[in-house]
Amino acid sequence: MDSSYQVVTLTGAAIYIIALGVRQKTIFNYTLKTDGATVEYYLHYPDFASSFFKGIAIFVMLVFGFVAVLTGSLLFLVGPVAMAFIAAIKLLNWENPVHHRQTAPWHLHEFVTVDHRRLMVIIHCDDITTGFAARFPSKALMDKYLAFLREVLPANAEYIEKATNWYQG
Repeated sequence: MDSSYQVVTLTGAAIYIIALGVRQKTIFNYTLKTDGATVEYYLHYPDFASSFFKGIAIFVMLVFGFVAVLTGSLLFLVGPVAMAFIAAIKLLNWENPVHHRQTAPWHLHEFVTVDHRRLMVIIHCDDITTGFAARFPSKALMDKYLAFLREVLPANAEYIEKATNWYQG
């Protein structure tokens, strides 16, 4: 009975960790200005992620240090253990990176692609394959953004409504 409990616990933990990696959310923060727009985006981690990673790093370093002292062999700390120490030090200094993108000035944009299904608006300059994508949590917010774009973009800007396969990386 005890081993089946361990198997179920380990399976549940593995599914949880895999789900965290597969269902990773990205947070987008947009800023609209008179000369253009900026977006900062970053992966969402739980509040405890930084402490959790640092705890793992400290635990790994303590275990390897304890084994080296227990065996009396400092040669134990050479090789793969040294690489593990380097990885642990990187985990100690872990911070969630924030990425930034900025649009060209508003007057340079000639096309706007609107994807109602994905709640996305992509503004393009002269090349329709590149642009600045904005994602929205609601249709009302997307409509407000489109109204704002109609004010700041040139009058000859072409609005295209279609489904997109847009990826901003």
